[in-house]
Amino acid sequence: MLVIRRVIQRLVREEEGIALVLALALMMVLATTTAGILVAGTANQRTTFVSNEQRQAFAIAQEGIAYAEGAIYGGVDPVGAQRLPTQAGGGSGTYAANCSTGTCYLTGTGTVDGLTRTVTAQLTPPSSTTVQETGVWNYLYADSTSTCLNIAGGVTVSVPILARGNICLSGGGHITNGTANITVAAGGTISDTGGSNIGTSGSKLTSVQIGECTAWSSTGACTASTTTGCTVQQTTVVSVAPGTGVCNGAQSPLWATQVTTALSVTPQMPCIGQPSTWDPVCVGTSNGTWTVPSPGQGLKNVYNTQQAATKTGCPANLLDSDSTLNNSDTAATLTAAMFNKTTGYDCKVTSASKSIGEIKWAPGSTCGSGTLTVSGTLYFDGSLDLKCGWKVTYSGQATLYFTGTVTQEGGTQLCGIANCTSAWNPDVNGIIFIAGCWSNSTGSTLASSKCVYITGGSSAQWGAYAVTAYQIDGGSSNMGPILANTDTVGGGSSTLIPFHQFPPGTPLATATVELPGTPPIYWAG
Repeated sequence: MLVIRRVIQRLVREEEGIALVLALALMMVLATTTAGILVAGTANQRTTFVSNEQRQAFAIAQEGIAYAEGAIYGGVDPVGAQRLPTQAGGGSGTYAANCSTGTCYLTGTGTVDGLTRTVTAQLTPPSSTTVQETGVWNYLYADSTSTCLNIAGGVTVSVPILARGNICLSGGGHITNGTANITVAAGGTISDTGGSNIGTSGSKLTSVQIGECTAWSSTGACTASTTTGCTVQQTTVVSVAPGTGVCNGAQSPLWATQVTTALSVTPQMPCIGQPSTWDPVCVGTSNGTWTVPSPGQGLKNVYNTQQAATKTGCPANLLDSDSTLNNSDTAATLTAAMFNKTTGYDCKVTSASKSIGEIKWAPGSTCGSGTLTVSGTLYFDGSLDLKCGWKVTYSGQATLYFTGTVTQEGGTQLCGIANCTSAWNPDVNGIIFIAGCWSNSTGSTLASSKCVYITGGSSAQWGAYAVTAYQIDGGSSNMGPILANTDTVGGGSSTLIPFHQFPPGTPLATATVELPGTPPIYWAG
């Protein structure tokens, strides 16, 4: 028994030691866990602090991108790092842009407590581009600011009309809508008097536009205007603001769906070398009394290009008579060469094996008839006078330049379709005549009237550009667009079929178009 008791006591003493060991072990585990929790909490606090700094630095870098974008849109190219304003809460940043390639590469940086973030992006800055203006070729157009575009003498016109200056109807002149949607526009004023009318109650014009300018600067800009730019005659002559009173488009003699003061097409005649006294917009390097237009469009540019080219199959006195730009071909000589009564030809102008222009003539089986085939751009150093009953049908598209004048008279026909019907398609068969209107050998004096003249019951299907004056009368008709300094339309009728595809060499005005910038793209950082 004694032995057993001693064994039990020893076991008890040994259990007390185990408990102590277990207690110490438990305390060590609890201490380690507590320390781990404290360390993890401290690390999380540090991580959160760093993350906040990174976010703040990123926000500053984004602000840098915004500053760079604003500088570009404001017309400043911030090459090199520019400092951002002082940041609330500390931190600093920079912004920069490089637009040397046309695309702007933006960079923004943000730094907070030594941490730096960088953000990049790209944008296309605002820019301008030069485009060709063809809209004016869809009109009977007059460029003068001192003389009215005149419609008188019982003429009926069913064409869109545009004038830089004033439009004047009188003596029974009429503008009707016909089968088209007609617009009549004047940068200056419109006067509709003397038994004339614009539109009818049953067929209103689409739009009448009256800019109301009364004075222009040497550059063609409007310097003075009126608020009563519309003049009509009912029982008395009355001048009011466009779109109001007797000019509201809903009563005789002016009928239109819309009467406004805003012009939908800029009145601008392309420059081919006319003196600024005729056209104030045509300014440039002086060359005697002529200005030098943009390359490729001027009379002298076209002549010089042709003069340097190779010419084959061209009759004498067709293109030129002496290899000098001096208006040397008389109307009789040039016309006889172009429309030879008995002999045909095929005149080709080429440069480096590339066609510049071609004109081919085949006289018909009856006197006064024939077919003309044209292409490209050709220059004739003189004047043209088609008369004596010629009935010519042409094919192809071409721009034909003449130093002097162009006349069609005596009941002649020059049309892009047989019998000069309204089925003519100028985008397939279309000629544009360019008349420099020189009246001497240097161009120091110009034909002040009838530079391009259609008369005597003639029928025309071609477009025309006259440096000075265009006139149609005597019961004649023309279906092509007209650009001239002054227009006189009387004693006949006119309809217009516009060109959509312009022949090579057609003088076209230019305009500057502003292109907006694009928002930043390709963000990175």
